[in-house]
Amino acid sequence: MPPTPQDHSRVTRVVHSVTLFASNAVPMVGWFFQDWSPATTLVVYWSETVAALLFIYARGVLHQRWNPRRGHFRYAAPSGQGAQGSFISGFARTSFAFTAGHGFFIAVAVFVLSHNGYAGTLGLDWRAAGIGSVQVFAIVAADFLADLPYLRSWSFAQLEQTANRSFGRIGLMHFTLIFGMFGAAVTDSPSGLFSVFVTLKALYSLSTALPQWEPKTPPAWLSRAMNRLRPQPEGKRFEDIWVKDQHTEVARRKRNEQAWTGAH
Repeated sequence: MPPTPQDHSRVTRVVHSVTLFASNAVPMVGWFFQDWSPATTLVVYWSETVAALLFIYARGVLHQRWNPRRGHFRYAAPSGQGAQGSFISGFARTSFAFTAGHGFFIAVAVFVLSHNGYAGTLGLDWRAAGIGSVQVFAIVAADFLADLPYLRSWSFAQLEQTANRSFGRIGLMHFTLIFGMFGAAVTDSPSGLFSVFVTLKALYSLSTALPQWEPKTPPAWLSRAMNRLRPQPEGKRFEDIWVKDQHTEVARRKRNEQAWTGAH
């Protein structure tokens, strides 16, 4: 008997869970058990981000070709800015620009700190960084291959959600670069400080596997608190605005899911 779509979905979820755990295990094992330096660990994190973005872009290009939706060509963003251009092109421009900036930042930071007497603290091990980078690239590639047979049947919302998760990864990478590397280099306890960022990064990545909570109405306690903290105009309550925003979001998603015929 051939496998059912439910079987496919179950297998894919298992693969995603395994690759998610494995991609976080590589830098964590390196940092906590193999004496990787902050610089070595950051290089591996950066390589993982590059690999993830490349394969998300590949998903977007293939999905646009196999299952063209309006969101691919006239993307309606959550911000309410109206129809924009190609979703995947905009994603690529923004994400790769930030990631290239992060790579440049790492290179400059390593160069400057090394010349200021912190070479021993940084201790960039290119061999370990290279091996770790190859490992995470292979893991991310396996994650992509698990999606590939079913990519044609994805909704545009699935692609959008997958891409949006990467922005959180980029933001955390940015935060780690600013505070983690320099903090580890100039404090008396670099290992303890950088361990916090390694742990936070892993927890964030693992949290992306949890289902999103999108209630149609806000919790009662949140409504009461927001209505007290920020009084709304007469006749408008926080819960009313919440419901209106939910309806706007549903309409936006439906617009993006429309089949694309090439019409403007």
